[in-house]
Parts: sequence; C-alpha cells; structure tokens
Amino acid sequence: MEKFDTLNELIVALLLWITTHTEYKNPKSLPKIQFIEQNQLAEIACGRDCEILALTPENPKNTIYLSKDLNPMDDICHRGILLHELIHIVQDDQDIFISYDRKTRKHLKEMDALVNHNIYLSQFGKKILYSNGFAAKFKTESKNNLYC
Repeated sequence: MEKFDTLNELIVALLLWITTHTEYKNPKSLPKIQFIEQNQLAEIACGRDCEILALTPENPKNTIYLSKDLNPMDDICHRGILLHELIHIVQDDQDIFISYDRKTRKHLKEMDALVNHNIYLSQFGKKILYSNGFAAKFKTESKNNLYC
C-alpha cells in the first residue's frame, strides 16, 4: 500500500484512481474533509445512533464527514471508505443520475460507489459486504482478513 505524506496527496491519488477506472472526470475543486466524532456523524446522518462511518452531505456541498475512528492514511479499508465518499463528490459535481427521481438517484449513486469501492479494494485483496444498498460488516469477531 502506498504511503502519502498528507491527506491532500491521498485525495489526489484516489481521484486519479477514480478518473482512471471510471468514466468520471476530476471535480472542479478538492473536497473539504472533516473528521468528526462517530456519534455526531450518526446524529447528522441518521438522527439517532447508527453505525455510519462516513457521509457526503447534500449541504454543505463538496464536503465529506469521516468518523475520527478512521485512518485512511494507514488503513486500506478506511482508504476505501474515503474513495467511496469521493465518488459521491464526483457524482454530485457532474450531476450523475440527475434525470432520476430523488430516491432512485440516491440508490443508483450508492450502488455505483459500492461497486467501485469493491473494485478498488480487490486490488489489495480485500472486499466489502453490502446489504440493503449499504456497506455492511460481519457481526462477528472472527479475524477474516478478506473483508473490510
């Protein structure tokens, strides 16, 4: 796994991966990344306690919230989560799936991000589970090194 000196270097590298492996183009500007407490993130995303680790909100635009528990600089699974959110930034920047109704558009954007998230992780011998249209985790303590 590549080492990066700054979060911005990592973001640029992940955007390069996205533009190389998908039809997406670079966004007009780099997104703002905010690390926040997981319980604060859950409140923003779910309005209650939930297991969310990252969110690209509709407002503020061009912003990604990541749980402070994540370390994308050193953990490939966490790096995949950042890539997933960067895909949402690019989708919003380029009005992808804009002709669909809101619910369908949200689902299509999530499916597209999940597929590319898995393609990215597969290059490192990893993958994610997803169910009900969202990334999921095994409810087990087994140390299965395949799944993030």
